Amino acid sequence: MDRFLIVFRGATIGETEGPRHEPARWDAWFNELGGALVDRGALSHGSVEVPSRLLGPKISSSAMSGYCVITASDFNDAVRLASLSPIFDENGSVEIAHLRA
Repeated sequence: MDRFLIVFRGATIGETEGPRHEPARWDAWFNELGGALVDRGALSHGSVEVPSRLLGPKISSSAMSGYCVITASDFNDAVRLASLSPIFDENGSVEIAHLRA
């Protein structure tokens, strides 16, 4: 089994407008992952983007809202597991990266 990083993009904890993280739904999804869940990671309260050392931070246009690490047999399996995430019900998306050993 290989390890994959799932980065959640979209709603962040504490936003006052639009869809928000619902902790109970996230807990249920993490529990459904069972042994595939390596690191539950965390959901974020916001993010900044640093485009270069000289320009400094700015509000992130990608709205990274959290991450976790899972194991899966391949990218297709990682996508299948990620597709069950509550982030899609919150008008968000995921980015998946295959981690090196």
